[in-house]
Amino acid sequence: MTVVSMRLRPATRILRTATRPISTAVVSQQARSFTALSSASNLRFKAMPLGVSNNSTDPRRFNSQKAPDAPTWNGPIASYREVKAKSDQPSTTSYLVDVREPDEIAQGSIPSSVAIPLSGFTTSLLLPDIEFEEKHGFKKPGKDEEIIFYCRSGKRSGTAATEARNRGWTNVKSYEGSWLDWVAREQERQKKDFDDD
Repeated sequence: MTVVSMRLRPATRILRTATRPISTAVVSQQARSFTALSSASNLRFKAMPLGVSNNSTDPRRFNSQKAPDAPTWNGPIASYREVKAKSDQPSTTSYLVDVREPDEIAQGSIPSSVAIPLSGFTTSLLLPDIEFEEKHGFKKPGKDEEIIFYCRSGKRSGTAATEARNRGWTNVKSYEGSWLDWVAREQERQKKDFDDD
């Protein structure tokens, strides 16, 4: 296993490997230290942010357990196959958006996804295009461009999709099952590929 350490500016970094599709590692504004652990079969990221709480009781973090009145997403749902296709064939007019917090994203993310943490989601949607791109490191999605939101289990992605729809975005979906579903299906697929060899 190879360990790579580097200093980051407060922006989204896109890392490329010869054997894997584009993966993103997002580190918060306060983060300065980043470690990438790679092996022959996968690439994982671990961030060590300075000044950012990893505590789930931090009031800046969205907590689905304390938000029973959060809106329930009743719009289109994205399937694993749809998300997998978007991950394998990224597009400049379609976005796969991770709304988890930076410390969660540091544990891994869906390749080719970009991040807008839910804790600052509404504020980010209201930013002018240039400020949005400076803050997040990618172009702000157009109101009619496809956006698929995901989080850890699907609740926050539904909240983000509802908020985006309420703010005028018309082509939004939530990946039900989100990161947990992605990991389970990818492990299942890798096991099947291994068994076939």
